[in-house]
Amino acid sequence: MFNGIPTMMRYTARSPYQCGSSGFSFDNCLRNKSLTENGFLEPNRISTGTTIVGIIYDGGVIIGADSRATNANIIPSNNSRKIYELQSNIYAGGAGVAQDTSALMEVTRAQLELHRMNTGFRKVPVRCANQMVRQLLYRFSGNMQANVIIGGVDRTGTHLFCTRFDGTTDTVPFTSLGSGNLAAMSMLESRWTEGLDEQAAHDLACDAVFVGMENDLNSGGRACLCIIRSDFSVHWKVQSPYPNKTSPMRSLLLAIRHGCSSVLSTIEHQVVPWGETPVGCKARGSRPRGRMDPGPGETGNRRRGAETLGPPKAKRRRLDADEPAK
Repeated sequence: MFNGIPTMMRYTARSPYQCGSSGFSFDNCLRNKSLTENGFLEPNRISTGTTIVGIIYDGGVIIGADSRATNANIIPSNNSRKIYELQSNIYAGGAGVAQDTSALMEVTRAQLELHRMNTGFRKVPVRCANQMVRQLLYRFSGNMQANVIIGGVDRTGTHLFCTRFDGTTDTVPFTSLGSGNLAAMSMLESRWTEGLDEQAAHDLACDAVFVGMENDLNSGGRACLCIIRSDFSVHWKVQSPYPNKTSPMRSLLLAIRHGCSSVLSTIEHQVVPWGETPVGCKARGSRPRGRMDPGPGETGNRRRGAETLGPPKAKRRRLDADEPAK
């Protein structure tokens, strides 16, 4: 047991990578290695195709995520939880492999609780939580497929961090992660401004998640929002997709001038009704039907000519005279 987290590892010879102070158990890695050596396939990992967003507004932080969990082409659940509570003032949204993300959040929560008790039960700074997540992800050299958005408030103000699986992090006013992050980021970049009020930030987070869900097959379900205010109050809200509302559009429309792209080649195809002869082709029946001379590498079977545009006819089998009747 490490840091209060039980482990099932009972092997005598364990490397520091397999048994460290982080509390992770690598029993499944040893199991997968044994299965591969014996000729069995390695089990598939359950990953979450996700759209998560984070926004700083005038008075707090909002973290939003969808609720669909996917395993390859299968949707196991449409009510998956992707926003985790690290402390009463710090929350995080995770994207990536579900088990890696869940284990990372559990270990970080335990470490932050120990840090809070060792520092006289004060409010843990948001930067401290981000630093712990960075160190854990960097320690495993990108082998943990977990990307997180950490947001919260402390005595210094509101904070939002975007941390990826390799340990790199950014301090940003708004961000998005997951398989639907490109569509969500386009919405955030076009509509986010400084000094947003809570209602405007709420609508922007919902629209960004919904756009990511619409443009990504691995994202779906409902939009779950976590609102952390500057007075340390937390409000959860679940928003279903708008049933009778069109998808939100970007406010900055693209204007492409004519002639920006040069034409490299042009191919014209004639479209004629069924049964008619295209211009420049011989009419049907101008060439006698019969057995065609086989070309090199071809057999002498009957072939339909290129000029035959009618529907295919049923083939009839010709019985030779010397073949006995059945």
